[in-house]
Amino acid sequence: MLEHPVQSLTAGWSGLRVPKACIFGLGLIGGSWAGALHHLGWEVTAIDPDEASLREGIRRGWIQEGRPDVPDSLDVDLVILASPLHELIKGFAPWLKRLPPGAIITDVGSIKAEVCRQWQENCLTSDVYFVGGHPMSGSEQSGFLAADQNLFRGYPYVLTPAADCPELVIQKLVELLQSLGAIVEFREPLVHDREVALVSHIPHILAVTLSLAAQDASQNGESVLSLAGRSFRDLTRIADSSPEMWKEIMVRNSAAILEGLTMWEKRIQEFREYLEIGEGEKIAEGFRIAHSIRDGL
Repeated sequence: MLEHPVQSLTAGWSGLRVPKACIFGLGLIGGSWAGALHHLGWEVTAIDPDEASLREGIRRGWIQEGRPDVPDSLDVDLVILASPLHELIKGFAPWLKRLPPGAIITDVGSIKAEVCRQWQENCLTSDVYFVGGHPMSGSEQSGFLAADQNLFRGYPYVLTPAADCPELVIQKLVELLQSLGAIVEFREPLVHDREVALVSHIPHILAVTLSLAAQDASQNGESVLSLAGRSFRDLTRIADSSPEMWKEIMVRNSAAILEGLTMWEKRIQEFREYLEIGEGEKIAEGFRIAHSIRDGL
């Protein structure tokens, strides 16, 4: 595997100074990164147009400085891109020259192929390093007030480094994520997008469509939802997620989601056939297999 020539990383990665980070976007994920880095002793700056989030970040002590725009110079070791997906897709070439040589950039976007392609096509000659990332932890809540410094602990965190990314860069980022309690997984960007379609994106579709179906079943002023217990509430919890964010994710990853829906529809059709012929043992076997899959989590 060919790599970029290895140059020295910035001083914070080698312990020569207090490590510094800048977070673009102080929402749920960016805010959680801020809290986690603060807990590790990092000095954190945040860039976000929402002044209330910046003020709250400073009040908590999670960030030392907050700004609505990118300054002329960013003397940091790490940049976390936690902006909305459409902002990530626009690219980051305009402000790369404001970073010191040897800085590391990572993002938190829910799809990786477009973001990583943006780097490969427009920023590859930069003297900083990029590693695509996606934390497989989150919440149906959004915004900085929902941020949690332990959000990543115990959950997978996917990295999608390019083939020519220096091993030292990957190692430093892995060590940082492990210090946050995350379980690091590696994927190719397109593989990541196909896999998260099944384990993240389609579950949101199921939550939304089940909620809509329950509404459809309500008749004559009687709401089916008045009987909704724990199973319905657990299954539909993530339907509370941001409509604007999920609209963008669904559209941009539609090919992979459609592929996953085909697999899911095949399983639904099987269960429909078992119900039609009263094949109870087949239904029970499906539950037994699902139990073993869940135990594996």
